Amino acid sequence: MAKKKINIFYAIADSSLTGAPRHVLSLVKNLNMKDFTVSVILPQGPLADELKKLKINTFLVPMKHRADMGAVNRIKKLLRKYDPDILHVHGSRAGLFARMAAKGLPIKIVYTEHTRALQFRLNNPVLDWSHIKARAMLDKWTTVNIAVSNAVKEFLIKSKITRPDKIRVIYNGISSKPNKYIDTDTIDIITQYGLKKRDVIIGTIGSLNIQKDTVTLIKAMPRVFKKIPTAKLVLVGSGPLKYMLQKIVKKLKISDKVIFTGTVKDISSILQLLTVFILPSRSEAFGISILEAMRANVPVIATRVGGIPEVITNNQNGILIDPGNHKVLASTIIRLLHNNKLQHKLIKNGIETVKKFSITKMVNETSQLYRTILRK
Repeated sequence: MAKKKINIFYAIADSSLTGAPRHVLSLVKNLNMKDFTVSVILPQGPLADELKKLKINTFLVPMKHRADMGAVNRIKKLLRKYDPDILHVHGSRAGLFARMAAKGLPIKIVYTEHTRALQFRLNNPVLDWSHIKARAMLDKWTTVNIAVSNAVKEFLIKSKITRPDKIRVIYNGISSKPNKYIDTDTIDIITQYGLKKRDVIIGTIGSLNIQKDTVTLIKAMPRVFKKIPTAKLVLVGSGPLKYMLQKIVKKLKISDKVIFTGTVKDISSILQLLTVFILPSRSEAFGISILEAMRANVPVIATRVGGIPEVITNNQNGILIDPGNHKVLASTIIRLLHNNKLQHKLIKNGIETVKKFSITKMVNETSQLYRTILRK
């Protein structure tokens, strides 16, 4: 008799191809389909398109706002119809809707926290408090939480969202094999903005929001451009602060040297253009873009927040600085760009770091967790 496959439903409210959605895509692409059947509940978007190409069962459910009870009801119908063994939810919004939908159903629930570490704060303190209280309430219906770093685990415990025995730390992982090709989107960016091989390209990747603190990087650039006239800044991503950031760039009179690419489908391709990668975040649960930059042989400067110090050892495989100081960031960028020996050291050690955070390890640990909770 053939062994019964474990039926996994994933739920995520973000259908972009940024951090958490890329994590979900990596997970479902690499699970052993001899052991698992996989379906994903999510809104329409680039992630849904990629999943369909892979012939993964997808159920399109818009999750528009925190009070979207229509989303809860649609998810509940799907769960009742398909009766999965495990519901694995990613991110706060899907974490709310899907766990409410699964209440009272005989389904094991796994929740992965991708965003919050202790430094993370919403602008509205009342809203921030209510988010934490909601997470604690939803934890009553959760079998186990996955933290993508020890920093996230610390947040979950100190915020009294869950108990230590209900948390498993499973680091994000990526393939250690670098992509060598340049895709058409990246070629279009090179052509549109007249990028040259001699250009020193400083870049970052991520949502243009408060937590990523792109504003500090932009404010650092006039000093960098003064010392390194061939430098350009490439900002990959979109988000709510885009127009504000563009105004700051204009005010600083550096518009001719700053490129806003918008969302880019193939991160690995555009990373090959960079001379140095910067992650200036105020808060970062893990920072998978750091590993992607290391895989592309790009030296990294990042802030000493959240899970980043679990990946970077200062001056060994990257440079760590405190967040929010554009003068320190500028001097650090200039120092690194003037030190070829240090660049080579960071690149060499970065390649070794990527091997420690493999996608195979992430998938194996997650698969084993699924089997473990079903045995209980």
